[in-house]
This record gives sequence, C-alpha cells and structure tokens, in this order.
Amino acid sequence: MILKMIKRSAIIIVPLICFFLTGCGSKTVMVEPRVTYGNPSQDHIRDIPQVRYKALSESIENKQLPEINADEYEKLGDALLSKGKYFMAYMQYENSLKKNKDNIRVEYKKGVSLLGGGRNEESQKIFKLILQKQPDFALAHEGMGRVNFKNKLYHIAKLNFEKAVDLNPLLWRSYAYLGNLYDLKKEYDLAVQEYKTALTIKPDAGYIHNNMGVSLYMYGRYKNAVDSFYQALRSNYNSKKVYNNLGRAFVALELYDNALEAFEKGGTKASAYNNIGVGYLKNGNTTKAAECFEKAIELSPRFYVLANENLKKCRLKQQ
Repeated sequence: MILKMIKRSAIIIVPLICFFLTGCGSKTVMVEPRVTYGNPSQDHIRDIPQVRYKALSESIENKQLPEINADEYEKLGDALLSKGKYFMAYMQYENSLKKNKDNIRVEYKKGVSLLGGGRNEESQKIFKLILQKQPDFALAHEGMGRVNFKNKLYHIAKLNFEKAVDLNPLLWRSYAYLGNLYDLKKEYDLAVQEYKTALTIKPDAGYIHNNMGVSLYMYGRYKNAVDSFYQALRSNYNSKKVYNNLGRAFVALELYDNALEAFEKGGTKASAYNNIGVGYLKNGNTTKAAECFEKAIELSPRFYVLANENLKKCRLKQQ
C-alpha cells in the first residue's frame, strides 16, 4: 500500500519539478497540465548544476551590486529613448538627475522623452524652465518648436526653430522641421533648401531624403525626386512609403516598368497594377489604364471595388 502511494506521488511531483527547471513560463501552475506542447525532451535536465541557483542567490545577498552613476543612467536613458521606450527613458533621466540635479542636458532629454510619449504640456513646461535658467540653450528652443509643431501652432514653431539654428547652426532636426513647415505652406523650393541644409549635417538621415524627394516631386522636378528616393533607400530607410513615392515619380516620367517594380516593393502586385493604372489614367492613356485595372482585379479580388471604380472612369473617358 505504501509503495503504491510513493509511486503515485512520483508521477505528480516529477513533471512539476521539470517545469520549474526548464523555465517554461512564469505563471503559477495550479493543476498538472493535461497537454504537452512540442514533445519536449527532459534529458538535458540532468546536465543543469543543481547548486547554481543557491550560489546565485547567495552572491546577490552577500555582495553589494555596483552603484550606477549619473552618466550611466543618462546613457541608459539614451538607449531606451532611441528604441522609442519613452517612459522607461524618462525614469532613467530622473535617476540621473537625482545624482546630478543641475544637468540641463539631461533635463532637456527628459522633456524629449515626455514629448515622444505624447505628454506635450509636461514637456513644454520642462523646456520653458530650461530657457528661464539658460535662454541661449538652443536645444530647448528646438524642443519648444517640436511641441508647437505637434500642437499645429506652425507660425510659433517656425520662430522656435529659427531661433534654435541661430544659436546652434548644427541642429539638423530644426532644419528638417523648417522643411516640413515650408511643405505645409506649399513653398516646396524653400522646403528643399532646408532639407539640403539638414543633410549637409546629417547625410545618412533617410527620412529627410524621402521628404526632400516629395518636395521635389511636388515642385515638378521628377528626376531629382527619383535620386532623393533612391538615396533614402541607400540610407537604410526601406519604407514602403519611399517605394510608393518612387513609383509616383517614375509614373510622372512615364517610366512605367520602373514604376511597376517600385510599387510592387511598396505593396503587392495587385496594388502595383492599380497604381500604374492610375498613372496611365492621369497621363491620358485610358486603354493601358483599363488593362492595368483589369489585371489588378484578376490578381486580387479584394481590389475589385477600387479597381472597378477606376475602370469605370476609364470607360467614361473613352466614350
């Protein structure tokens, strides 16, 4: 009887121990699992040193971990900020300021992390406080410009960015934002000049090459636009938007084969044919446009509604 009880206990205990050692998850196991996923082998468990867990816990208890200084907290915040982890970056900047409360550069970065997280008013307060302490701190003027740009206060944002580059001519982001502002006003030639200035400082900024390409396209300089879009792609800015913009520029140049290839990289073959059809239609070639819309419908039925509407427009123009 006792032997039977021992055997039953072993059946229950072993799987639970295996689950703990293999680290399969962090959830609390309330009952023995009924399903085993992936037919796991438990042969490797015998190779795990049974003492390492105890040794690790003892090392943490008996040894004091090295203290992180203000600069290290700042660097950690920078790494998190670059990955878009705004709240976590903010916390590291806070930790840095606890070690060195008078670091205006870190105060600015704290404002940027708040801005990235959508907390515009809080970031604006930080930038204002910085400018009260140090009115010539160029990055704080840029920060104010970014807040006002987000709030669609474009005229004030323009003044902020102009002040920023007056104080520090190397603030490439301010030039890029000025380019955006000129684009919004449809002053594409001025936008191109601002983007060019930004790229002399930051030549590998792919999104600025893309933005300049759009401005050149809108300005009617299609060949230059193609060059800008290719430069954006060479700068590892392989966005679908860039390929679609490149396709539009090729259509404007009536280089339809090139356009088809670009559109396909920016979407699907069906969407590429639909886009080429739109290009042919805009350029007055209704026969080719109709062929492209029909091809889009053939390749993907989900394009039926969109491509069919475009096809109707072709038929109306052909009448």
